[in-house]
Amino acid sequence: MKQNEKSSKFVWFLLVIVVPAIFAVTVFAIVLSFMGVNVLEEAKNTGKKIPLIKNAFDEDELVTTIVNNENLEKQYQAKIDEQEDYIKLLTADLQKKEKEVITLKGDIALLEKQVEDAETTVKEEENEQLKKLYEAMSAKDAAAVMTEMSNNEVLGILTLLQSETQAAILAKLDRKRAAELTVLMASNSL
Repeated sequence: MKQNEKSSKFVWFLLVIVVPAIFAVTVFAIVLSFMGVNVLEEAKNTGKKIPLIKNAFDEDELVTTIVNNENLEKQYQAKIDEQEDYIKLLTADLQKKEKEVITLKGDIALLEKQVEDAETTVKEEENEQLKKLYEAMSAKDAAAVMTEMSNNEVLGILTLLQSETQAAILAKLDRKRAAELTVLMASNSL
């Protein structure tokens, strides 16, 4: 009996209070919706102000934050992958450029060697012409020309000439100058 009495009070409470309250809230929400009020959003905002319900909304926000962070992580990873691909591309380009630089340095060295060889050839040709010129001159005329030159210039010309021509020119020069040039020739040959 007592059990029946408790059950009947519970049923009475459900039928008299809970069901009509749910019906009234539902009708009220429908009326507000027709009036243009976003009932769900308003309920959510109101629920955030109530401490126990606030925790449930915070969990939703936490889940949303986690999802957003995962999305950001994916975006950042995509950017990192893109940057790594770009770095690989730049590295390959740099290696290609370094090979070109090495090739160009080799070309430059070859060209410098060719220029040096050409300069040597020209210098040898000039020396050969100078030698022919002074050997074609008389010793007296060559000595007269050399009196106007410095010792280094005369020494450069004399080293091109044959010994007999050198001796003839030195014989025609002033004795003091001939001695200086002989000493210079001797020190250069050592």
